[in-house]
Amino acid sequence: MNIQTVSENTPSDIIEAAYQIHAESQFSPWKLTTFADCFTAPYYGLLAFKNEQVIGYAIVLEVLDEATLMDIAVTSTERGKGSGKQLLNKVIELSFDHSMSEIWLEVRASNSNAIALYEANHFQHIETRKNYYPTPSGKEDAFIMKWSRP
Repeated sequence: MNIQTVSENTPSDIIEAAYQIHAESQFSPWKLTTFADCFTAPYYGLLAFKNEQVIGYAIVLEVLDEATLMDIAVTSTERGKGSGKQLLNKVIELSFDHSMSEIWLEVRASNSNAIALYEANHFQHIETRKNYYPTPSGKEDAFIMKWSRP
């Protein structure tokens, strides 16, 4: 797997391929224009490639010394194979490089695989937002998690 930072030279079809992963991963996906805007400052994006195909992405917002992991996902065929872990590790590495003291994120309370990944990378559950994420049958809680620079 190869991870690259999105730049102004990243072709739109690559962004659209990442958006397809977003749309497949979310019950209520963002619009393509909103998704694409999240690859411009003060946000940055990472793309994961395997055999020249986009298999995942991460979107991060940095303000002062805090980063927020806005979204991270891998294609369904790559889940459970370590791609998400590698993307998250790259986010943490870049947070060190950019002198971030914390990384914040929200995750669906039912997403036990993601929660386990975050906890394994020293994210702590800080708070629960009740009825935050839409679902087909109503709303689901979000866990707010934080990583702090050691």
